[in-house]
Amino acid sequence: MRAYETVFKPEDSLIKKVTYITLFISLTLLFLFLAYLFFSEALKMKQTINDISEGKVYFLKQKGRVFGFICFIPLLLILAYMFAHGVCNRRPTKIIIGLVVKVAVFCIFIAIPTSIFSSIYMTDYLHEKGFVECTSYSPGISSDFYVYDEQFCDEEGVVISYKIKKWLLKKNGQGEPSLDEFKEIMTLYLSEYYELFN
Repeated sequence: MRAYETVFKPEDSLIKKVTYITLFISLTLLFLFLAYLFFSEALKMKQTINDISEGKVYFLKQKGRVFGFICFIPLLLILAYMFAHGVCNRRPTKIIIGLVVKVAVFCIFIAIPTSIFSSIYMTDYLHEKGFVECTSYSPGISSDFYVYDEQFCDEEGVVISYKIKKWLLKKNGQGEPSLDEFKEIMTLYLSEYYELFN
């Protein structure tokens, strides 16, 4: 019994074939990119933990849940493999699709608790290291932002949180940040904001 059947029929038009092949290539690349992205984010988080232990990090976005995303990498690679076969005019049968569904359920079953526990672990770890969560810089569903000194968490910064976070993150690895410099840049960004919107 063949594991695959053809996607296209002899009577299918060239436009249909080109459209489907383009779609298959796009989806293959998308799933490969997502797998790379999840793995890359997990490596960055691991490096951040190392940098914190060495005293190189003063500000960071908490992305502990990315360790849970690693569990989706096998599923993403399987999906990429399936769509890559579509480019070669091979479509998986119901047996293969059923296998994908089982893998998807397994990945979700593992990923959700892993994301929750890794996020809790990272939060506890950051608190142990003396970091403080700055809710003013974490509006909506954005990643939690942590500062090593609560004086760098200014409530007025909520309207310019993107620019302030970007500036603070650049200070990592450059020695202990200056509070006076922070206040100056905060005043500058706020004046630019109010000048633009008032």
